[in-house]
Amino acid sequence: MSAFIGPIHYWLYNKIRLVNGRQEFLAEKVAAMCGETAEELREQVAQSYGQSLPDKDLSELIEHDNIHGWLQRQINLAESREAAFIKELLDTCGGAADDLIEKAYAEHGRLTGAEAARSGRYTLDSAAGILKALNDTYLNGMPCDAGDCVMGIHAPNWRRTGVDEAAMAKYYEAWLRGFVQGANPAFAYNLAGDAHQITAAS
Repeated sequence: MSAFIGPIHYWLYNKIRLVNGRQEFLAEKVAAMCGETAEELREQVAQSYGQSLPDKDLSELIEHDNIHGWLQRQINLAESREAAFIKELLDTCGGAADDLIEKAYAEHGRLTGAEAARSGRYTLDSAAGILKALNDTYLNGMPCDAGDCVMGIHAPNWRRTGVDEAAMAKYYEAWLRGFVQGANPAFAYNLAGDAHQITAAS
Protein backbone atom coordinates (compact mmCIF):
# COMPACT_ATOMS: atom_id res chain seq x y z
CA MET A 1 0.00 0.00 0.00
CA SER A 2 1.05 3.64 -0.45
CA ALA A 3 3.39 5.48 1.90
CA PHE A 4 0.91 8.38 1.84
CA ILE A 5 -2.63 8.50 3.19
CA GLY A 6 -5.10 8.29 0.34
CA PRO A 7 -8.79 7.56 -0.25
CA ILE A 8 -8.30 3.79 0.09
CA HIS A 9 -6.93 4.26 3.61
CA TYR A 10 -9.94 6.35 4.67
CA TRP A 11 -12.20 3.74 3.03
CA LEU A 12 -10.64 1.02 5.17
CA TYR A 13 -10.55 3.21 8.28
CA ASN A 14 -14.29 3.82 8.02
CA LYS A 15 -14.92 0.07 7.79
CA ILE A 16 -12.82 -0.50 10.93
CA ARG A 17 -14.80 2.19 12.71
CA LEU A 18 -18.04 0.46 11.76
CA VAL A 19 -16.90 -2.69 13.60
CA ASN A 20 -16.10 -0.55 16.64
CA GLY A 21 -19.48 1.15 16.37
CA ARG A 22 -21.25 -2.20 16.11
CA GLN A 23 -19.65 -3.32 19.36
CA GLU A 24 -20.81 -0.13 21.07
CA PHE A 25 -24.30 -0.67 19.65
CA LEU A 26 -24.27 -4.20 21.06
CA ALA A 27 -23.06 -2.98 24.45
CA GLU A 28 -26.01 -0.60 24.68
CA LYS A 29 -28.45 -3.39 23.79
CA VAL A 30 -27.11 -5.93 26.29
CA ALA A 31 -26.88 -3.39 29.12
CA ALA A 32 -30.64 -3.76 29.58
CA MET A 33 -30.22 -7.48 30.15
CA CYS A 34 -26.87 -7.76 31.91
CA GLY A 35 -26.86 -4.41 33.67
CA GLU A 36 -23.53 -3.08 34.88
CA THR A 37 -21.98 -6.43 34.06
CA ALA A 38 -22.02 -5.53 30.34
CA GLU A 39 -19.91 -2.42 30.93
CA GLU A 40 -17.57 -4.33 33.23
CA LEU A 41 -17.05 -6.96 30.53
CA ARG A 42 -16.44 -4.29 27.89
CA GLU A 43 -13.77 -2.68 30.07
CA GLN A 44 -12.25 -6.08 30.80
CA VAL A 45 -11.94 -6.80 27.10
CA ALA A 46 -10.44 -3.35 26.48
CA GLN A 47 -7.63 -4.19 28.88
CA SER A 48 -6.56 -6.97 26.50
CA TYR A 49 -7.42 -5.43 23.13
CA GLY A 50 -7.44 -1.69 23.79
CA GLN A 51 -10.20 0.87 23.56
CA SER A 52 -12.00 1.60 20.30
CA LEU A 53 -10.42 4.29 18.16
CA PRO A 54 -11.38 7.83 19.16
CA ASP A 55 -13.56 9.93 16.86
CA LYS A 56 -10.70 11.66 15.06
CA ASP A 57 -9.50 12.09 11.52
CA LEU A 58 -7.31 9.22 10.32
CA SER A 59 -4.38 11.58 9.81
CA GLU A 60 -4.32 12.30 13.56
CA LEU A 61 -4.13 8.63 14.53
CA ILE A 62 -2.22 6.67 11.93
CA GLU A 63 1.49 5.92 12.05
CA HIS A 64 2.59 7.76 8.94
CA ASP A 65 5.74 5.69 8.57
CA ASN A 66 3.81 2.41 8.91
CA ILE A 67 0.41 2.96 7.27
CA HIS A 68 -0.14 -0.65 6.19
CA GLY A 69 0.97 -2.10 9.52
CA TRP A 70 -1.15 0.32 11.54
CA LEU A 71 -4.30 -0.46 9.55
CA GLN A 72 -3.72 -4.20 9.77
CA ARG A 73 -3.26 -3.94 13.53
CA GLN A 74 -6.48 -1.95 13.88
CA ILE A 75 -8.38 -4.60 11.91
CA ASN A 76 -7.04 -7.31 14.19
CA LEU A 77 -7.82 -5.32 17.32
CA ALA A 78 -11.35 -4.35 16.23
CA GLU A 79 -12.35 -7.88 15.25
CA SER A 80 -10.68 -9.48 18.27
CA ARG A 81 -12.19 -6.96 20.68
CA GLU A 82 -15.65 -7.56 19.22
CA ALA A 83 -15.27 -11.35 19.40
CA ALA A 84 -13.84 -11.27 22.93
CA PHE A 85 -16.72 -9.11 24.13
CA ILE A 86 -19.23 -11.55 22.68
CA LYS A 87 -17.42 -14.49 24.27
CA GLU A 88 -17.60 -12.83 27.67
CA LEU A 89 -21.27 -12.00 27.18
CA LEU A 90 -22.12 -15.58 26.27
CA ASP A 91 -20.06 -16.98 29.15
CA THR A 92 -21.42 -14.55 31.74
CA CYS A 93 -24.97 -13.69 30.75
CA GLY A 94 -26.05 -17.13 29.58
CA GLY A 95 -28.05 -18.42 26.66
CA ALA A 96 -30.37 -15.42 26.59
CA ALA A 97 -27.41 -13.36 25.36
CA ASP A 98 -27.22 -15.42 22.16
CA ASP A 99 -30.66 -14.36 20.94
CA LEU A 100 -30.10 -10.75 21.96
CA ILE A 101 -26.75 -10.57 20.15
CA GLU A 102 -28.22 -12.01 16.96
CA LYS A 103 -31.09 -9.52 17.03
CA ALA A 104 -28.71 -6.63 17.73
CA TYR A 105 -26.53 -7.57 14.77
CA ALA A 106 -29.56 -7.83 12.48
CA GLU A 107 -30.79 -4.42 13.64
CA HIS A 108 -27.39 -2.79 13.23
CA GLY A 109 -27.13 -4.28 9.75
CA ARG A 110 -30.55 -2.89 8.80
CA LEU A 111 -29.65 0.55 10.10
CA THR A 112 -26.36 0.50 8.19
CA GLY A 113 -28.03 -0.64 4.98
CA ALA A 114 -30.71 2.04 5.34
CA GLU A 115 -27.99 4.66 5.81
CA ALA A 116 -26.34 3.47 2.58
CA ALA A 117 -29.70 3.91 0.83
CA ARG A 118 -30.18 7.42 2.25
CA SER A 119 -26.68 8.47 1.22
CA GLY A 120 -27.63 8.48 -2.47
CA ARG A 121 -24.18 7.12 -3.34
CA TYR A 122 -25.41 3.78 -4.63
CA THR A 123 -27.84 2.36 -7.15
CA LEU A 124 -29.52 -0.25 -4.99
CA ASP A 125 -32.01 -1.69 -7.45
CA SER A 126 -29.68 -4.54 -8.36
CA ALA A 127 -27.66 -7.16 -6.52
CA ALA A 128 -24.49 -5.62 -7.96
CA GLY A 129 -25.36 -2.22 -6.55
CA ILE A 130 -26.10 -3.63 -3.11
CA LEU A 131 -22.85 -5.59 -3.22
CA LYS A 132 -20.96 -2.37 -3.99
CA ALA A 133 -22.51 -0.69 -0.94
CA LEU A 134 -21.75 -3.74 1.16
CA ASN A 135 -18.13 -3.82 0.00
CA ASP A 136 -17.76 -0.18 1.04
CA THR A 137 -19.10 -1.01 4.50
CA TYR A 138 -18.27 -4.58 5.51
CA LEU A 139 -14.77 -5.12 6.91
CA ASN A 140 -13.24 -8.12 5.16
CA GLY A 141 -9.51 -7.72 5.53
CA MET A 142 -6.95 -5.51 3.84
CA PRO A 143 -7.46 -4.57 0.17
CA CYS A 144 -4.38 -6.66 -0.67
CA ASP A 145 -5.70 -9.81 1.06
CA ALA A 146 -6.33 -12.67 -1.35
CA GLY A 147 -9.95 -13.20 -2.33
CA ASP A 148 -13.06 -11.56 -0.99
CA CYS A 149 -13.92 -13.91 1.86
CA VAL A 150 -17.12 -13.25 3.71
CA MET A 151 -16.36 -15.25 6.85
CA GLY A 152 -13.03 -17.06 6.61
CA ILE A 153 -10.95 -13.89 6.70
CA HIS A 154 -12.19 -13.19 10.24
CA ALA A 155 -11.48 -16.64 11.68
CA PRO A 156 -7.91 -16.01 12.95
CA ASN A 157 -9.07 -13.01 15.02
CA TRP A 158 -12.08 -14.91 16.33
CA ARG A 159 -9.96 -17.95 17.13
CA ARG A 160 -7.45 -16.09 19.26
CA THR A 161 -10.24 -15.03 21.64
CA GLY A 162 -11.69 -18.52 22.11
CA VAL A 163 -15.16 -17.41 20.99
CA ASP A 164 -17.51 -19.93 19.39
CA GLU A 165 -16.73 -19.42 15.70
CA ALA A 166 -20.06 -20.85 14.57
CA ALA A 167 -21.85 -18.32 16.77
CA MET A 168 -19.78 -15.45 15.34
CA ALA A 169 -20.55 -16.58 11.80
CA LYS A 170 -24.25 -16.67 12.71
CA TYR A 171 -24.13 -13.11 14.05
CA TYR A 172 -22.27 -11.83 11.00
CA GLU A 173 -24.79 -13.53 8.72
CA ALA A 174 -27.58 -11.80 10.67
CA TRP A 175 -25.80 -8.49 10.08
CA LEU A 176 -25.44 -9.19 6.36
CA ARG A 177 -29.10 -10.16 6.04
CA GLY A 178 -30.06 -7.00 7.88
CA PHE A 179 -27.83 -4.83 5.69
CA VAL A 180 -29.37 -6.12 2.46
CA GLN A 181 -32.88 -5.72 3.87
CA GLY A 182 -32.12 -2.16 4.97
CA ALA A 183 -30.54 -1.27 1.63
CA ASN A 184 -33.46 -2.61 -0.43
CA PRO A 185 -36.11 -4.94 1.04
CA ALA A 186 -36.80 -6.26 -2.46
CA PHE A 187 -33.55 -8.23 -2.12
CA ALA A 188 -32.31 -10.78 0.39
CA TYR A 189 -29.01 -12.16 1.57
CA ASN A 190 -28.84 -15.96 1.36
CA LEU A 191 -26.31 -18.54 2.42
CA ALA A 192 -26.39 -21.78 0.42
CA GLY A 193 -23.61 -24.04 1.60
CA ASP A 194 -20.48 -21.92 1.32
CA ALA A 195 -22.03 -19.60 -1.27
CA HIS A 196 -23.09 -16.15 -0.12
CA GLN A 197 -25.65 -14.59 -2.45
CA ILE A 198 -27.78 -11.47 -2.84
CA THR A 199 -30.96 -12.36 -4.68
CA ALA A 200 -34.46 -11.01 -5.23
CA ALA A 201 -36.54 -11.59 -2.11
CA SER A 202 -39.09 -14.37 -2.47
